[in-house]
Amino acid sequence: MFKRMSLYTLLLCLVPFFMWGFSYQWHGNGQLTEADYWLYLLTETGSVPYALITCAVFALIFGVLFKNRKQWMLGVAVMAFSVVATQAVKTGLKAVFKEPRPFTVYLAEQTNQTTENFYENDRTQRAVIAKNFYSTQPDTPAWLVNHYENETGYSFPSGHTIFAATWLMLAVGFTQLLGNRSWKAKLLVGVIAIWSLLMLISRVRLGMHYPIDLFIATIFAWIVNLVIFGFLQKKRSSS
Repeated sequence: MFKRMSLYTLLLCLVPFFMWGFSYQWHGNGQLTEADYWLYLLTETGSVPYALITCAVFALIFGVLFKNRKQWMLGVAVMAFSVVATQAVKTGLKAVFKEPRPFTVYLAEQTNQTTENFYENDRTQRAVIAKNFYSTQPDTPAWLVNHYENETGYSFPSGHTIFAATWLMLAVGFTQLLGNRSWKAKLLVGVIAIWSLLMLISRVRLGMHYPIDLFIATIFAWIVNLVIFGFLQKKRSSS
């Protein structure tokens, strides 16, 4: 289980590694393409309130991994605990580090102010500032302006990334724990892996995060779920 979860963690880490290797960083929306709109739609599956729908859908789909309803219900409890625990870690780290998002740094640079001044405002005021600025930028589409309005929090680590990585760890963890090698289980892991990779890419492409935000979020999702499934595996072995 450790090797398999680590392998998929490494797969996700290839996204920030690739960006570091090619010195890629977001600096304005001048390079947006039509494909980025589809990345936006995907990234919304990890945004509140749509993330709740994503959780419900995944919880139902994960049913193919379990032998009976009772086992599935216990699995759902584990899923809920994992998602809540990793989001709590994310929230705590954001409160400690208070790192600005790339799009807020760009806003501050273009308006001759500091990010500290921007974050001194409450969320409502920050949303208005972001909307007023990016609405005047010809290379920023309306859907992205709306996204910026709703995402004026801190950057480090990435909440969307830890959300996606957690669901991938859950898929891998349950298939290993239950010894499910069916084609349905393999398809589930494969689909969630692709979804997770695209989620990570979208967060940098849309100016929401830096590669380090993705990397640390992925590592914490891995650690938390290793602890969870290590406990479950030990309990399963002793019963």
